[in-house]
Amino acid sequence: MTNMIKTVQNPRLILLDCRNSHKLAEIISDVLNFCSFNTCIDDFTQVTDFIIENADSGTYCPENVIADTVLFDENSKMTRDKISTFREGVTSYENAMSFFGNDGEGIMTYSSDNYGADVASRNYTEKGGTVSFELVGGGILSRVNIINGKYTVDEILACTGVLLAAGMPLASVLSFFEYEEGC
Repeated sequence: MTNMIKTVQNPRLILLDCRNSHKLAEIISDVLNFCSFNTCIDDFTQVTDFIIENADSGTYCPENVIADTVLFDENSKMTRDKISTFREGVTSYENAMSFFGNDGEGIMTYSSDNYGADVASRNYTEKGGTVSFELVGGGILSRVNIINGKYTVDEILACTGVLLAAGMPLASVLSFFEYEEGC
């Protein structure tokens, strides 16, 4: 698989300020590693392409790290000013509407209930321990299967939104979930 994101000398920070941030950090790291990027979680001492940090870790972000993408939810303590220091912001469609109203332009959104989101799910089915849905994003429609509850639909949508905002092609993200389905 070929990387579509240009690797830069300085690591890029993906900050997670949301519920379930530890599990989301692991999923995002797994997808990036699957796509041949070096990642670490909450560790600014490693030489890496991406640092995925939980907002509650309390670590200090060095100046050489690029503030790339932030995932936040309704429980986030981040202000608009802090969010704007990141190249991209990602949140649920519902949170974007309540937090920004119509001024939420430039925020990547995801939703399992609203097709107006940048990344959305539709045609959800559950059968024999497998959840299936269509993921719509970036003009692409793909079927996703979750076997034995390994991930939730919202986790997949949030991680997909973050990775798209960070510049990852949707096809690469979907390749990871197809691979995971086969394991």
